[in-house]
Amino acid sequence: MEEVIFRREGAVEVITLNRPQVLNAFTIGMLQALTRRFEELEQDDAARAVVVTGAGKAFCAGADLAGGGSRSDGHTPMGMRLSAGIYARLIRNMVEMEKPVVGAVNGDAAGAGCNFALACDLLVASEDARFIQVFVRRGLVADAGGTFFLPRLVGLAKAKELMFFGEAVDARKAHEMGMVNRVVPPGRLMEEAMEMAQRLAQGPTRAIGMMKRMLNRSFESDLGSCMDLEATFQGVAVSTEDVMEGVTSFLEKRDPHFKGR
Repeated sequence: MEEVIFRREGAVEVITLNRPQVLNAFTIGMLQALTRRFEELEQDDAARAVVVTGAGKAFCAGADLAGGGSRSDGHTPMGMRLSAGIYARLIRNMVEMEKPVVGAVNGDAAGAGCNFALACDLLVASEDARFIQVFVRRGLVADAGGTFFLPRLVGLAKAKELMFFGEAVDARKAHEMGMVNRVVPPGRLMEEAMEMAQRLAQGPTRAIGMMKRMLNRSFESDLGSCMDLEATFQGVAVSTEDVMEGVTSFLEKRDPHFKGR
């Protein structure tokens, strides 16, 4: 059985974590497959948005501590550091890819699985979903980008509370805190996520990608730096075919038909 399933629906790449018997816990092989796929998608002009979800009743339980979720020497300082680097490459590829990633969180997202979800650009959560910064329960520190994403989404004080206590946050509470964009009944999850991704895939892909990059940098930038970057990327955007279509459709009073280039 494939541990990760990749399929394409139109311009949307659908990625499914596929180890439902262990709540889709990560193995090294899964992480490497995901890392490679995000690298490929960055260069694939036919893919204009991505949806990530989990098979079965969970999104992802984090690292499979009992079955290959880290290197064989992961109990040593160097082995753990190298294992963390595998997660880091995946997260960087997701974040730096200039195409939007929609997470469809169908159940528990715990530990690295939670932070993998938070690395998505937009999140749709099932009413059954829970988000758990479980690291403290194992005596570990948060990884997979959690210390970057969580305080930006919920604020520093709330991020400390969630990480220090490791308590589960249900979907409604996560929505109230700003962790997720939408909460839907379980039967509507993939429909909602795909509708969102398909709408993004019909948009001006280059412009969306540049805005993604700018927004991801905004917390480390001052106003002047943000505006300089806006000017730079606006200069790039104005040369795209989609800008010509956007302007022409406005003048012709019709909906634009963007091509992602």
